Amino acid sequence: MKKALVMAGGGTRGIYQAGAVEALRELGEDDWNIITGTSVGALNAVMLVQHDFQAMIDMYEHLTADQIISGFVPNPDDMNLSTLIRERETIIPAFRTWLKDHGVDIAPFRELVHEYYHPDRFFASDIDFGCITATAKGHEPVYVTKDMMKENGEQWLVATAAAYPAFPMAVIDGTEYVDGGYFDNFPVDFAMRMGAEEIIAIDLSQNPKHPNYLDRDGIVYIHPHTELFSFLDFDKDRMRTARTMGYNDCMKAYGRYKGERYTFYPFEKPAYYNEWYRSVMLLETRIKLANSISDALRSPQYITDTLKEQLFVTHLTSFQYLFGMMDVLLDMCRADETKIMTYKEARNLLLASFKEAAEEDFSPFRQMGFNVADRKSVIARLLHHNLYPEHSFFTENVILTVYPFEQALADLLTYMMKELAEE
Repeated sequence: MKKALVMAGGGTRGIYQAGAVEALRELGEDDWNIITGTSVGALNAVMLVQHDFQAMIDMYEHLTADQIISGFVPNPDDMNLSTLIRERETIIPAFRTWLKDHGVDIAPFRELVHEYYHPDRFFASDIDFGCITATAKGHEPVYVTKDMMKENGEQWLVATAAAYPAFPMAVIDGTEYVDGGYFDNFPVDFAMRMGAEEIIAIDLSQNPKHPNYLDRDGIVYIHPHTELFSFLDFDKDRMRTARTMGYNDCMKAYGRYKGERYTFYPFEKPAYYNEWYRSVMLLETRIKLANSISDALRSPQYITDTLKEQLFVTHLTSFQYLFGMMDVLLDMCRADETKIMTYKEARNLLLASFKEAAEEDFSPFRQMGFNVADRKSVIARLLHHNLYPEHSFFTENVILTVYPFEQALADLLTYMMKELAEE
């Protein structure tokens, strides 16, 4: 059975893949026969075909803007590859004007490719390789095979990463090429065409590029659960965070850790879980039956649908209800998303953040108007109402039509408070 590793393009975000591969090596899941990639995913693929994992890590650890492009270092906040592709008709004329006045030199990137691509080791490897670029005219796909790399290998690697208009087009034998992301930034299909029956797919987008491959037998789909930085951001702290996230997300995909956006050591379901889960189902029924309900909340399983959309899944496991809601709450508390936590550490962090809501004289208004209350304040009010039913901040109808998911979050915190009180 052929096993493939597939890596999406995404510039400096490729360090996320380096972290995931680090975990795969620890897990003994690095026995792949095929590696495909687009753009930086292709460069990562080349190094892994060559068995140069440490070189890949070293490249990212020391990567700077002047190793990629000379004469023009764009603002990373403006350099989103998806935006460049989607809005190219608007962006390209502006870039052409800039190019005419200043010029862009990607000689440093070509040197980088030359430094890390070693044809002798590449062709001596028994691991097959594929990458995608696209023709500048019509954006037709070019499926670059390992055999095609025997001629113009370095040029193909430059072509698959030619993120036009940020980078100039690549020219090979008189034909102009642009980044493979113009056709497919995540070549899972290519791996299948090459005979892969088992696939490890490492995306670089919070919103999966190929959601049709989620929850499929034979495919382990790994992707960040929060949006990473732009593809030409060289901030070392953000890059190190992305590497850690890649490692953690891979470990979660294989069951070594638990969680979705945040990461937990494995733990058993809390004693309150079944009762709390039933309360979620009952809340969904109340939402459905509420008077004057808006069209957006007519789903018979509103909480479930909200979590599925948040987690980018087609169905929820029992643990995902808990992890999905904890993600929202931990994000409000600005928890460290690179830290691996125990359940109790996370629970206690949340309860400490909402402790004032447990006080009988809790008053979140403080002369503020209702409309300026943030989401955390709303949850605090709902939590207080759970603990002190006689203190009502909202009517039942407002809760079920305006704040139904916030009520579910408050209910979870209520169960956590009761659990802590019983310890």
